[in-house]
Amino acid sequence: MSKEIIFDPTPLYLRKRYLIYILGFFGYLNLYTMRVDFTIAIIKLTENRTVNNEDGSYTYEQHFNWTNEEKGIALSTFFYGYIGTQVIGGYIATKFSGRLVFGTGILGAALMTFFTPILCYQGISYLYVSRIIIGICSGLSYPSINAVYDKWCPPYERSRASSFGISGVYVGTIIGLSLSGYIAICHRWEWIFYGFGIIATVWSILWFIIIKDSPADDDWILKSEKKFLLDSLNLVESTGTPWRAILTSLPVYAIGIAHFAYCWGYNTYLTIIPLYLQDILEYDTNGHHHTVITSISYILITLLLLPSGYLADWLQVNNYLSTTQVRKFFNNISFFLQMALLLMSGYFKDLAAVITCSSLSVGIGALAMSGFLANSLDIAPQYSSIILGLSNSFAVLPGVLLPVLSGHIIRTPADYEFKSMFYIACAIYLFGFFFYSIFASGKVQPWANLNRQSSISLEILESDITSQGVSRENSKFRKNKNEC
Repeated sequence: MSKEIIFDPTPLYLRKRYLIYILGFFGYLNLYTMRVDFTIAIIKLTENRTVNNEDGSYTYEQHFNWTNEEKGIALSTFFYGYIGTQVIGGYIATKFSGRLVFGTGILGAALMTFFTPILCYQGISYLYVSRIIIGICSGLSYPSINAVYDKWCPPYERSRASSFGISGVYVGTIIGLSLSGYIAICHRWEWIFYGFGIIATVWSILWFIIIKDSPADDDWILKSEKKFLLDSLNLVESTGTPWRAILTSLPVYAIGIAHFAYCWGYNTYLTIIPLYLQDILEYDTNGHHHTVITSISYILITLLLLPSGYLADWLQVNNYLSTTQVRKFFNNISFFLQMALLLMSGYFKDLAAVITCSSLSVGIGALAMSGFLANSLDIAPQYSSIILGLSNSFAVLPGVLLPVLSGHIIRTPADYEFKSMFYIACAIYLFGFFFYSIFASGKVQPWANLNRQSSISLEILESDITSQGVSRENSKFRKNKNEC
């Protein structure tokens, strides 16, 4: 298949789409700081505080005397709103505006986060409602970024754009947990919510001012980049959502099953590994050291995301691998290594070895972000938000099912019971590996190919751009390519 390869003569530091990628990263970062802050704040809200009385005695009191059941409900209500809004968010973003849904969702979560302290004092029922609304706003926002990438991201920048954006999830988790803990100890607990709420609100204002729905609507973009984007993307409006085709498409199922397998392994790390360390290796998982150890895995995956995304794009640009081959290669090498490292964790009895293997297992998951996560932009760019919403809804299930399953299997607890959980995780990884290998595709699907023939964009060296300047004419040439 012959495709036109278009160079972008715009200097790297003047490319508007790179600003969109950066703001997308910070958008995800804000979403996750507001998601995890409550898990730290609730400890401060319900802990016993020492109060010195005038007579020299002291008593204990709590900010809020909530029962364990009430605390459990408060922690879970976020997911009540989050699970059911993924597909809705993707559909609205596709139908109307990804920019609007992404920005509005984060702004809504920011406002509810800011008012959380006031609602806590009003009663725990008000807190439940606020956490549900934050979940709804987060669920609407999460998949909608793909509708923005659809309008702004050239085909051969999709891996790095997706990887860089999703790295905000892990950076946001680290920052959210760390800063919440610091604020809870050194300042008033209310500032956990005030701080993250204000920061996310400022981000939302910048997002709406700077970002436009498409290059054609943007008056601030350089003409050279606008021409490049319009030529390389050849944007068209979708005439409707082909639900039947989406729901019966094997490449879509491949993305969903891979996403489910990835999240099952990730939740095994979050849920089973701490229990294994505590019950089998007799390591205190409630201490400060465990928090540091957990952060290592997030740092690893963050550091690997951008290089792996860039490498995936580079392999396509230089015609070493087709889009389909790149997606399968990165996804499957990630699943194979994660499976092996997770299984090794279950056989080691040395603390350092278990922590190393399990942390590497999470970190190597960065490769899969250039596999299944970016794949929806390949097979159906204009419907990628819907597909991401569907797959992420499916991927939430391991967080619900795995704790229940572990409660039935891990009873003693004994070493063989934990091995059973690791075997199950490996089996799911293996199923995801083979299903994705067989049915995944990097080609635009027939039901999504509505007169939309995306050209292939190539990066040019910054030194070439600097020497030749923005006035350089848009260079074009033909290159044979077997597959998108």
